[in-house]
Amino acid sequence: MEEVVVIGAGGHAKVVVATLLASGFTIKGIVDDSPQKWQTKLLDIPVIGPLELLSEENSPLAIIAIGDNEDRRAIAERFRNVCRWISVTHPRAFVHPSVVIGEGTVVFAGSVIQPDTVIGNHVIINTGATVDHDCTIGNFVHLAPGVHLAGGVIVGEGSFLGIGSAVIPRKRIGEWTRVGAGAVVIRDTPPHVTVAGVPAKPLQKEKS
Repeated sequence: MEEVVVIGAGGHAKVVVATLLASGFTIKGIVDDSPQKWQTKLLDIPVIGPLELLSEENSPLAIIAIGDNEDRRAIAERFRNVCRWISVTHPRAFVHPSVVIGEGTVVFAGSVIQPDTVIGNHVIINTGATVDHDCTIGNFVHLAPGVHLAGGVIVGEGSFLGIGSAVIPRKRIGEWTRVGAGAVVIRDTPPHVTVAGVPAKPLQKEKS
């Protein structure tokens, strides 16, 4: 198995590294643009230097270990012709064989993804999140720990669902929308808003 380069050396990267190791991957090193992190280690994996170490010549297998959706998208676009993106699912997650998972996506321990769900590229399905049947999750989405999606939910590109939030069946979350921690979404949400509460309601209009 080829070695994998991890992009990002923050707290989120610890869980990505742990998931890769639990899944049997060998990690070549971690790259991060913060000089203070160079020559340090994260879970005993060395931080070898900045992102510019990635090059078309070595065409590395890589995964982006950054929780912020916009940052993850920017890096994916910057290195789309450089890196070969892998996806990884923790061995203690359940993913039905019919589920489609895009490149660069990570599924953490304790997550459950049910039949005929489609998950896009560079998505984070965080610890203990559940995604029921026939959901569609767009690129660069982040489902925080303990998020619960009922069947038939559509989550637009770049959206973030906070810890412990829930969405009832067949509702749509607009693109680049943020759902607050513990919120319960019972109606469709527009794009580029923040919703919070039980039931979830928009708080403010965000810049597109």
